[in-house]
Amino acid sequence: MKRTKKVLALLLSLCLAATMMAGCGGGDDSADNGDGSSGGDKKRITYANGAQPEAMDPVSSVYAKYSILKYNIYCGLARISEDGVAELGYADDYTVNDDMTVWTFHIREGSKFSDGSDLTAHDWVETMKYHCAPETAARSTTMEEYVLNMTEYVAGECEWEDVGFKALDDNTLEITLAFPCTYFLDVACTYVPYKVDVIKENPNWAKNPETYITNGPFRIVELNDQVNVLLEKNPYYYDAENVAIDEVNFVFLDDPAVELAAYKNNEIQVSDNLSAESIKTYRDTDEMTAAERIGVNYLTVNTNRISDNRIRKALAYSINKDALIQILGSTNLPATGLVPYGIHWGDEQWRDKAGDLVTYDIELAKQLLADAGYPGGEGLPTYKYVTQNDEESVNKAQALQSMWKEVGINTEIVTFEPSTYWDVFDTEDWDIAADGWTGDYDDPNTNLFLWEAYREQDPDGTLKDARWVNEAAAEYDRLMKETYTELDYETRMNLFVEAEKVLVDDMPILPVFFYTDTMLVKPEVTGVLKCYIGHVFFQYADIVE
Repeated sequence: MKRTKKVLALLLSLCLAATMMAGCGGGDDSADNGDGSSGGDKKRITYANGAQPEAMDPVSSVYAKYSILKYNIYCGLARISEDGVAELGYADDYTVNDDMTVWTFHIREGSKFSDGSDLTAHDWVETMKYHCAPETAARSTTMEEYVLNMTEYVAGECEWEDVGFKALDDNTLEITLAFPCTYFLDVACTYVPYKVDVIKENPNWAKNPETYITNGPFRIVELNDQVNVLLEKNPYYYDAENVAIDEVNFVFLDDPAVELAAYKNNEIQVSDNLSAESIKTYRDTDEMTAAERIGVNYLTVNTNRISDNRIRKALAYSINKDALIQILGSTNLPATGLVPYGIHWGDEQWRDKAGDLVTYDIELAKQLLADAGYPGGEGLPTYKYVTQNDEESVNKAQALQSMWKEVGINTEIVTFEPSTYWDVFDTEDWDIAADGWTGDYDDPNTNLFLWEAYREQDPDGTLKDARWVNEAAAEYDRLMKETYTELDYETRMNLFVEAEKVLVDDMPILPVFFYTDTMLVKPEVTGVLKCYIGHVFFQYADIVE
């Protein structure tokens, strides 16, 4: 983009941001004073986490940005505590059988939805039944794959009565798992209840605060498309007495430069979409926080089109990740495998114990190409690399293009709007695609499950997140399946080590970054939690004078 156009776009965005900040109040008693507080007795935090998510409801969204909103307006059987670990939420007690396959949760007496209606174990059952029904076609049912026969139900191959998700009475929920799971309390944080009858009656329920009924620490009172979502404290939340903030204003700013300007001007108090300039400006101040996030940025290779793993490895070994991080001005770490920092093996980092599997080695990359019959890249086609069209994604793509060119691999960069990118990803019309994943729990499975086979009866063994069908894929799938039945902790961890080695050795994906999470928070705002999965929680926050 030419500089003149970029400046014009920035000015227009700043005007929009100013209008948005001024127009998001709810009357004189909630007017923003510019320091995060509100008029009257209300405490308001204005928060920006980038552009509006592509989908704004938990059924059709698989996007990290929506998840941040979701876990401020919904709460599961468990929740992330102030210390950043899983603790009981709407369940106040639970029991587990000896082989860790039957988990029985007791739902708190008197639980309510955000409209004051009763919330019982039956609502969790109806939610899961609706979310996973074939006709619902939810974008993601990955967490539900833990439940006995749920995968079959999603595929339309069994009845709901066969699924291990049952309300024994109004306050008792019994979940039978398809395999032992020692970390299921972490998974239970993701099991949130919907007001299913309202959803079924209102196709546009997620566009109206009156029908957007939730159960979390906050509830929606305003929904302005592409502008903001205003939340207020939910008086029916089971822990409402410990929520100090009255309002959280989620504003949508799709330009990090605009977001930085808004933060500097005290128009927002928490900034979560940091540019290189933001990091450079605030890196050494108390207003910037940085923490490990259990996510990895990688490139998916269409192995149907790049079938020789020596070429895929050449692509991987020619990426100078330290240089790329410096170019982008980020705080991320070079990805030396697929399991990131933040995942533990006992008291140690899993990554440290498993070791580095892929590093920058340009000479090895050149040798791999020669071994594949393409010395210096001679004879290779130009590969199509697809990515989103934001500035950071484009800068990253151009840097990778330059690095690959050094070994003789040429690429064509094709960009798409975020709203259409994943539809393109679902096609076969690309060779290399920008990709990434943030896990949900502290276990290697949270990342490595992505490359398992969809289903045991899939004759091709097609894996979830890559077009990967060969002997290595079958071996990977075999090792991963063993982890689901192995109860000995050390044996299970070592199975993950073996599986990751198989994955990286065949290279259907190219590890790039391990995510670190950065955030700017004004000094008067305390207790904003960013947990290891990248979600930002405001229920523990306060504003101090």
